Amino acid sequence: MMRLIFAGLMGVLLFAGTAVAGDTHKDYLYFRDANVPPFQKSREFFDMPDRPGHYGITLVSDDIGPLTFRILRVEDDVEKLIKHHRSYSLKDHEFSMRFENPKGKYDLIVEIANSNPLSRSSVSVIVVEEP
Repeated sequence: MMRLIFAGLMGVLLFAGTAVAGDTHKDYLYFRDANVPPFQKSREFFDMPDRPGHYGITLVSDDIGPLTFRILRVEDDVEKLIKHHRSYSLKDHEFSMRFENPKGKYDLIVEIANSNPLSRSSVSVIVVEEP
């Protein structure tokens, strides 16, 4: 009987935690978790057609590095590197920058390379619209 009550309580807590966690993402323009295997890279494309403005890009990971972050601006089929950052942290990787899209004609690519030969890395990519 105690196991049944405990299992029910855990189910309620897990459901409540999911609902609360889901609410925190509604302020983001984009939020993605990229999983990058050892010695691989991930390219995340963010479609931003007709969205003029200024955007904040943040990449966060608690995994072991080194990790390389590349931010590219895309116009039509042409990619241009804006920023390249290499993080050698053992944990607490964080990279932030501003993405300017004044005329709303650019799209965004975030590239993440994992140089750790032993484990995959999970990186949260957050894009917010700044005032």
